[in-house]
Amino acid sequence: MLIEIETIQSIAESVGFNACGVSRVEKLSEEEIYIKNWLLQGMHGEMGYMERNVEKRIDSSLLVPGAKSVVSVLLSYFPGNPNISTIPPKISRYALSVDYHNVIKQMLWEMLKQIRENFGEVNGRAFVDSAPVLERAWAAKSGLGWIGNNGLLINPEFGSYTFIGELILDIEIEPSKNIVPNRCGTCTRCIDSCPTGAIVSPGIIDARKCISYLTIEKKSGLTDLEKTKLNGWCFGCDICQEVCPWNAKINVCSTEAIKPKTKILSFNSKKFLALNEEEFVNIFGDTPIARAGYKRFLHNSSICST
Repeated sequence: MLIEIETIQSIAESVGFNACGVSRVEKLSEEEIYIKNWLLQGMHGEMGYMERNVEKRIDSSLLVPGAKSVVSVLLSYFPGNPNISTIPPKISRYALSVDYHNVIKQMLWEMLKQIRENFGEVNGRAFVDSAPVLERAWAAKSGLGWIGNNGLLINPEFGSYTFIGELILDIEIEPSKNIVPNRCGTCTRCIDSCPTGAIVSPGIIDARKCISYLTIEKKSGLTDLEKTKLNGWCFGCDICQEVCPWNAKINVCSTEAIKPKTKILSFNSKKFLALNEEEFVNIFGDTPIARAGYKRFLHNSSICST
């Protein structure tokens, strides 16, 4: 039985996702070449986990036995331009709310529950940055946008400020018919605006130079040169998204579960540096910022406040 894609899209919409597409499970041959070259050149820096499970990243049937369909969903999170993301020390917009992993996972499980109610026994798994899944590649293959020059998925309606999730299922679902072509054209604003030169060529990101990597992923201490490159960001970076024309007219997020926390929006540099560990946990403990940890966050903040 081939399930109509409209049925799945209707379920996705009912649980709160902004867009949904479907693609057939297949080996990602083009992406295999890219990721292996990227790793070979060491562009993943200290993210050793990127070297593991490469085969699973390019072949989702290794993650879900009998997998036939990848359902990709988008949830827009754009919070506008609050001071906390525009005045140093700055926090990337995606981290202003509670951890999106938990929110989207719950939504995906609700989707799976409804799919089972409609179609009986269905085996599958939900993924949100939590396993070796090339989410942007699958989202593009399912017609939800294209991989932009900044390496992010760009959706014509929601821009690049979106969270991506997947359900990999062992049922056949009608795949998306329309694939969105790359519409970056001759625009190089993201490449030209990156202060560290992390976008080495269209769609190719050297993580070792990326401010998000430097403020979150890099475990060894920052060099003096790297400290000068943070450009006011203490957690993450949105520069390549801020300058993207496709983000110029998108709507502010309306999903209550991932709206910015009031406690974070009211912060300024003096409050950052006066934080004790208990206050940090109270304010940031349920957000992506907790990943950096108290000491790392304060250290980054102090660099960006001087």
